Amino acid sequence: MSSKVILSILFGIIVVGLTQHGFAEENKEITFIAVNEPEFEQPQSRYSYQEIVIYGHIQDYNRGQPITFMINFPDESQYEINTYAARSGDIYTLYHITNDSQIGVHNILLKINDEVLATTSFEILENQ
Repeated sequence: MSSKVILSILFGIIVVGLTQHGFAEENKEITFIAVNEPEFEQPQSRYSYQEIVIYGHIQDYNRGQPITFMINFPDESQYEINTYAARSGDIYTLYHITNDSQIGVHNILLKINDEVLATTSFEILENQ
């Protein structure tokens, strides 16, 4: 390979690395939650399930401070997951969808001390 090609490739790698690092640092400055997929199909069998990954970041997180994910179901009932964030404020938890899970939009609230800091949602679709 010529030195121009090698330099171009190295420059591209450096630019991509700096861009990704900058984006990661940018996300560390806001509080947010998200899910790995916006829609999930309800499993057909009672013996199978799908995992939803709930992740995000809490700005200015105090280590050891409990956090709550409140999942609001389509029928307005709720499910609560209590956990902690990492020292950096990063959050990560799993939730299982089974054949008993309600069809429709599920809203997730991220709460600390009963204060809602962020929200997201996902939808469970009826199995065709």
